[in-house]
Amino acid sequence: MTRVQYFFSFVLATISFIAARSIQQEGVKSYYKELASSFHKEKGFFDLSETDAAHYLPMGLQPFSALTSLDTNSMLAISHDSLSLMTYMPQTNTFHYMPALAEGTKIIQVAYHDSTVVMLDAAQQLYFMDASLSSAVAEPLNIAQEDATHKLLCFHPNTSRLLFLKQTDQGSENKRYAIQTMRLGAQKISETPLFQFEQSALLAFIQQTQDLSLDEVFSFDPVSMAVHPQTNELYILSSTGSILTLDQQGNFLSFQNIDLQQISQPRVLSFDLNGDLLLTDGSVLHPVILKVRWQKMLPKKGTLVK
Repeated sequence: MTRVQYFFSFVLATISFIAARSIQQEGVKSYYKELASSFHKEKGFFDLSETDAAHYLPMGLQPFSALTSLDTNSMLAISHDSLSLMTYMPQTNTFHYMPALAEGTKIIQVAYHDSTVVMLDAAQQLYFMDASLSSAVAEPLNIAQEDATHKLLCFHPNTSRLLFLKQTDQGSENKRYAIQTMRLGAQKISETPLFQFEQSALLAFIQQTQDLSLDEVFSFDPVSMAVHPQTNELYILSSTGSILTLDQQGNFLSFQNIDLQQISQPRVLSFDLNGDLLLTDGSVLHPVILKVRWQKMLPKKGTLVK
């Protein structure tokens, strides 16, 4: 092969690689968009000024820093004080600690789907456990990046994929957030995010839709997120006491303030299998799980289903 032939072969191979990579990235987006268009979306809303039930945690148990439903009777939770994993049964108000991971491991996020438990620790490592919750599966997966932090974790039930919220600072007054995905079998976070948004864009949306003047101080500090099982919309809780809702393509839908007297330091947002909203308080004086009922609406008449 001559030098000219070798050069053109190299160029063609490079172009083919770039094209294949581009198609793969676009495939991630198109797959999700096509799937999202077929999602069943139930109409309804949450009244964030009224609770349906309150479960005060047992004496001596610190507030939860993460929470996800296992089934209709139990949940997986992380205790804020010890950062250890446990199962919690709201109906009996009892809990059981799960086997500890390596000494010094601090779990900050937990997700559960289809008999798999995934945990994220403070060192940006992922741990996988099987349905028995008896032992960790294989070695932890390191997802640390120099320029960003994966703060939040949840499962998208209709895609069977993990969702990550990655935060990148864009200056002292602006941050960029990207929602990335991972297939459990792939063990690798997708390089192309489903969508991303900047804090400045969120502020502009709030100013357009709410009575927020330019002089007011705005802060958005994501501490928990979950996908609603009935609408497939993404809910992100801010420690400032607000909930941001986005659709499947990352469009802002609403930004609501929590108006509940039982909560002074919102810490965890989750959903039960019925779609009811679960909120926890990070204050040691109020270790409670609040349930806000999903107000389902009939599709034709628009009346509430009681």
